[in-house]
Amino acid sequence: MSIFITYFTPTYNRGYILSQLYQSLCIQSDKDFEWIIVDDGSTDNTKDLVNDWILENRIKIKYFYQTNSGKSQAHNLGVTKANGKLFSCIDSDDYIIPETTENIRSQWERVSNDVIGLVYSKGTDSRESITKWGPKNQMLTLKEAYEIGLSGDTMLIYATDKIRKYSFPKLRNEKFVPESYLYDLLDDEGKMYFSSEILYICNYLDDGYTKSMRKLIYDNPNGYLLFITNRLKKNISLKHRFQNSIRYVAIKKILNSNKIIVDSVYPIHTLLAYPFGLYFYFKNYAKYRKRK
Repeated sequence: MSIFITYFTPTYNRGYILSQLYQSLCIQSDKDFEWIIVDDGSTDNTKDLVNDWILENRIKIKYFYQTNSGKSQAHNLGVTKANGKLFSCIDSDDYIIPETTENIRSQWERVSNDVIGLVYSKGTDSRESITKWGPKNQMLTLKEAYEIGLSGDTMLIYATDKIRKYSFPKLRNEKFVPESYLYDLLDDEGKMYFSSEILYICNYLDDGYTKSMRKLIYDNPNGYLLFITNRLKKNISLKHRFQNSIRYVAIKKILNSNKIIVDSVYPIHTLLAYPFGLYFYFKNYAKYRKRK
C-alpha cells in the first residue's frame, strides 16, 4: 500500500453539505491520502457533485454507489476498497482540520510498533471538545479507556490490515449494526494510542444517525442485540455489565421475546436489570410501536 491513509465517508442524500468535507480535504498540509465515498443509494445530486470533484483532480477520490443498504454495509465496502495503510471514517456532515493527516502521520511514526490505531478528540466549530477524556497520551484498549473515564465521540484511526479482518454482518430486513460492534472485535487485536488533540470537527444534523438513534435501534433491533450480546461476552466491569443488561432487556422487549432471561449471557444480572430494562424500553422505544 503506497497511500498513507484512507478517509472513508458513507453518504446518503448529503450533497448539500458534503462540499464542506471536500474542502477540508483539499487543504490538508499532507496530501498522502485517498478519499473513498460510498453512496448509499442517494437520490440527490451527490453523484454529479463527486464526479465534478474527481475531474478537478485536487485529491484522490474513489466513488462507489450501492443500493440503500445502510452505513454498516457501506463501511464493509469502504474497507474492501481501501488502499491506505491506515483507515478512518469521516461522516458526511463533518470535516477535519488542515493539519490532520500530517499530525496522524507524525504520531503513527512514533507509536506504530506498539498499537493498532490512534484515537483523537472530536470538537465543535469553535474547537470545543465533545470528547470527555480519562486517558491522555496513553496506550490502552477502548474497553480500558472507557472504564477509566473516556466518554463521548472520538476520531478512530485503524491500521487497515487490522480492520480488514472484521466486517459488519448483513441482517435480513435490517440496515444498521452499531459501529461499536466492530470496535469491540478490534479491541482483541491490541491497544490504541489516545491523544486529546482535536483533529475532527463534528456536526450533528437533524437527518443524521445520531439525532435519530433511538428510532434507528427500534427499526434494527437484531443488529443492536448482536452488539449488546457481544459486549456482554467481554470481560467488562460489573457496572457496565449491569448497564448493558438493561439495554439487552429493552431490545428483547422490542423483539417481543419471551426468552429474555433464558437467552441472556448473564441470567442473574438480567433478572436484576429486568425492571430497569422495562423502564428503559417504555421511556425510549415504546412510542415507536404506537406509530406503526
